[in-house]
Amino acid sequence: MMHRTKSPLTHRPKTSSAVDGPGPQDIGSSSMKRRASQNFQPQHAQDVRDAGPLESVKEEAMMVNYHHQHPLEHTVTSLKQLCRRFSSSSSSKRPAFSDAGPSKMRKSSHDSNIPEAFEIIPQSTLQPQSHMRNSVFRRIGSIRGGGRRSAASGPAGDVARFNPLPPPIPTNYASPPMIPTDSSRGSAARAAAAAQNERVTQAKRDAEMTARFLADGIGNTCADDVTKDNESGVGMTCSSPIETNAQEKRIDPVQFLPAELSSMILSNLDAEALTKTERLSKAWQAAASSSHVWRVVFLRKFEQEVHVSPTPIMMGGAGIGKLNGSKLLPGQDWKKMYQVRTTINRRWRAGTPMAIYLNGHTDSVYCCQFDENKIITGSRDRTIRVWDMRTFKCLSVIGGPNNLPTPPTQLPLDVHKNMVVNHQTLNGTEEGRSIYHVPTDYHEASILCLQFDSKIMVTGSSDHTCIVWDITQDEYIPKYRLRRHSAGVLDVCLDDKYIISCSKDATINVWDRATGNHLRELTGHRGPVNAVQLRGNLLVSASGDGVAKLWNLDSGLCIKEFPSQDRGLAAVEFSDDAKYVLAGGNDHVIYKFDATTGKLLHTSTRHGGLVRSLFLDAHNGRVISGSYDQSIRVSHYDTGETFGTYENWTTSWILSAKSDYRRVVATSQDGRALILDFGWGVDGADMLMGK
Repeated sequence: MMHRTKSPLTHRPKTSSAVDGPGPQDIGSSSMKRRASQNFQPQHAQDVRDAGPLESVKEEAMMVNYHHQHPLEHTVTSLKQLCRRFSSSSSSKRPAFSDAGPSKMRKSSHDSNIPEAFEIIPQSTLQPQSHMRNSVFRRIGSIRGGGRRSAASGPAGDVARFNPLPPPIPTNYASPPMIPTDSSRGSAARAAAAAQNERVTQAKRDAEMTARFLADGIGNTCADDVTKDNESGVGMTCSSPIETNAQEKRIDPVQFLPAELSSMILSNLDAEALTKTERLSKAWQAAASSSHVWRVVFLRKFEQEVHVSPTPIMMGGAGIGKLNGSKLLPGQDWKKMYQVRTTINRRWRAGTPMAIYLNGHTDSVYCCQFDENKIITGSRDRTIRVWDMRTFKCLSVIGGPNNLPTPPTQLPLDVHKNMVVNHQTLNGTEEGRSIYHVPTDYHEASILCLQFDSKIMVTGSSDHTCIVWDITQDEYIPKYRLRRHSAGVLDVCLDDKYIISCSKDATINVWDRATGNHLRELTGHRGPVNAVQLRGNLLVSASGDGVAKLWNLDSGLCIKEFPSQDRGLAAVEFSDDAKYVLAGGNDHVIYKFDATTGKLLHTSTRHGGLVRSLFLDAHNGRVISGSYDQSIRVSHYDTGETFGTYENWTTSWILSAKSDYRRVVATSQDGRALILDFGWGVDGADMLMGK
């Protein structure tokens, strides 16, 4: 057996034969106990060879400290060492290189156990991240021949501490190092040089892959690399290669995300952006066309908000689709409904409504209110009329026995060129007499004002009283009469708690809705109180004395005044959020006041006569005004700028004008009611109706 020369290294790791496991003669011997100096190769092999035992121990202690401080660098280095062992032949001789370069190769026989050289990545390239330090790379369980364990003597899985560190080599190999040969070696020397060239080339390739891995981060590694537990310490490398072009991969979120989450995200877009999104692909079109998405987009734009309690009475329809009570029915075409609302709004801006005339009253029509099913009007002829909103025919006439309408004696009144419906009056006909009803109680004077909700209607008259009607069964049954005023009742308003009436006698009376009991009288105006509007416990009023007042119903005190610039006020509106007050009258303008400060914000363009009626549709940003100049105007709520003027669509003064999302209903001194319908003929307009 060949005698092996003793190594000049004082402490050298055991050879591979020792790693394979102890023989029978080694069991229980002290040779199985390995120190830290046996687990790490010196970083500078030539310096350690010349140093004494003390310097060697110090050097190894420094290495241990380095591995604890830089676990990621050591882990990567150890992984590469294991890969080199796996790819090389067990019988080859591997020259080791010191930092001095290829000129200081060592060729002693014991150097065959030192791992082959590979390129060291500069520390500036190795930038460990905090989230990577705890990642455990799987080690190859079998190296150099079937099932031998690595040369770690410490606990399994403690890679950073017990795997040997390969010696450093220079980083600027332009070509493989030259191995000295002579003529006696011949082909064996050339084969050794070729093998060395291949190893160095592979080392460079592996170093480049490692650099890319560190640059991309652990997110691009196979999930299996980091999921093995530390208790067993048994790991396996990822079978799939590291993807270096992960940034080029594109994932369609619509195809990747659940439909519910895609709908939630897309519903945050506006309609214009959502329509553009539908053009991206078939998958995006299907997601962006979802009824769930368009329902959210539609309601966000068109559903009215409630700012005060009790909820104010809504004029007309909401225009948000079919309802079951107060809940929207499922299965509606929300995208189509959005298109319909958009078309109607475009007609408002263009000023292209159609005219519908309601004929039947025989004198001035002072007041009106409507919902999606009916219009109710009150007249100087002492009758109340109920009209069908779909057919525009008169359904019922309510009045005393002495107020039965007579046949008309004058020629039909002129109509506008945009007229689409103009039913002739039924007065004096058999059908007209069949729809006339005399209730148990009725007004014997002009009907000056009215308001209704789903349960009751309140009418005010020149006879100084109000009548409260039960309308729950579409029958108009008088419940009780309110008596307190000493002059004609000019306006009324109500909510779930109160009924408010104002009069020519300059007073405002507050009534309990449930019982009809009188609660409080508000005084302070010096002229007729022409209009009132209720929002929660706040009430705003307008008077012929030229002042609008804000009242607290709990205390009965006036808390703010809004004076006009000249003359009296005939109409007033209170915004749904109770922040603004609008008023109009003899000045021919509309005032907008801040309800909190009382400051005048702006005035509108002047009408040609008294502003007799006002209505505020704050949700759609429109103010409707009717004037003695025979015109109806539509203005911007924010600026007061007029963008629609409809003159001479009637033949006399406009006494009342109200609106909803698609129409204006106005009444005139010529005895007719007029509807300006901006949704007439729009395909799908019926989809917006609540019933």
